[in-house]
Amino acid sequence: MNRYLPGSLSPLPSSRYLLKQGGYSLYDLIITSAVASVLGVGAMGMSSLVQDARMAAGVNKLMTELSLARSEAIKRRSAITLCASTTSNECQSSRKWHDGWIMFWDPNGNGRLEPGESILRVQDSPAIKSLNFGAWGPGTGQWVTYEADGSTKQNGTFTFCDSRGAAKAKAVILLGTGRPRVSALNASGDPLNCT
Repeated sequence: MNRYLPGSLSPLPSSRYLLKQGGYSLYDLIITSAVASVLGVGAMGMSSLVQDARMAAGVNKLMTELSLARSEAIKRRSAITLCASTTSNECQSSRKWHDGWIMFWDPNGNGRLEPGESILRVQDSPAIKSLNFGAWGPGTGQWVTYEADGSTKQNGTFTFCDSRGAAKAKAVILLGTGRPRVSALNASGDPLNCT
């Protein structure tokens, strides 16, 4: 004889069948918490890795442009200038290069884009929070001019900074020889400053 649940046509389980309880054990919760914390720490490490990659890309972009400008100056036997630019067709009077820059043929070597001088390349923002050029010489950080022999009129340090500040900043150092180099210090050997 089967017994039925009230209001149902389902028979009551017999005592020989055990009812299973739903839910999670303490062991399940501990394992899930451990996996979640490992993934969270991994995501934080991934963020730093992405920032490092952006910084390296920005540094490499500027190194390429400086080397190309030097090469063009030697090839053309004429001055080539790079200057900070926000408009892609004129130089700005600023030491801040994070909005981009232009490279142009500058036969008189004055660092200003004038009628008759052609723009060779336009470079947009390198996805860096801050890129400043602290320089000595003409233009004081507003432009870099390569002479026909590949040398520059300016010595200085391009400082790349992101949201992590000076601890993770990078520098491209430019000396009168015209060859850029990457460093974690400025041209004087002092720590970089992101202000």
